[in-house]
Amino acid sequence: MEMATLHAEIRKELGKRPVKRLRKAGYIPAVVYGPGQEPISIKLKKSEVERVFHHITETTPINLKIKTDDREKELRVFLKMVQRDKIHDSIVHLDFYVPMKGHKMHINIPVEYKGKPIGVERGGLLEILVEELPVEIDPDKIIDKIEVDIENLGLGESLHVKDLDLPEGVKPIMDEEEVLAVVIAPRRGVEEEEEEAEVVEEQEEAQPEVIKKGKEKEEE
Repeated sequence: MEMATLHAEIRKELGKRPVKRLRKAGYIPAVVYGPGQEPISIKLKKSEVERVFHHITETTPINLKIKTDDREKELRVFLKMVQRDKIHDSIVHLDFYVPMKGHKMHINIPVEYKGKPIGVERGGLLEILVEELPVEIDPDKIIDKIEVDIENLGLGESLHVKDLDLPEGVKPIMDEEEVLAVVIAPRRGVEEEEEEAEVVEEQEEAQPEVIKKGKEKEEE
């Protein structure tokens, strides 16, 4: 798995006003934390974050280089949370998680559905209900995505969490009966329903006539 690199500096001034000044100066405030790791307040250049951010997901390992007064500290981290401005949608704060061996992580892994379902070939509609699977996983077992073959999914059939063939060490944090994807059968058109209704009506009208003829024969 390809690792991203970000550079940061220790953030000494905390509070709302220093944070506002920081953002105006072109930086993004952030915090680094994890089991066995004291929280570290840092700042990153907004230009660098925006340049690499579209390559980073929750499963991307990041080499975070934190510059202090006299040295540079490197940490292997994962992006845990992104806060955005409600109006401009720009990044205003980041949380980074430092994993620790022996401690499970809770992350969301993207699900990639492969193939065209048989049910879709027959006129059905594929509905994806889950695009990211929340899992419990060891830090060294993290994968960037989960590939699922859905070619054999027929009309009205669903793919459940229990149907996934997950790598060792990956445990879903969802009910095993939860539906991930379903092929919805096409609704019959109004014309088809009207035609079927007419056929039924004709059959109902014809039935008494047959009975009547039978009685006439008996009388003869």
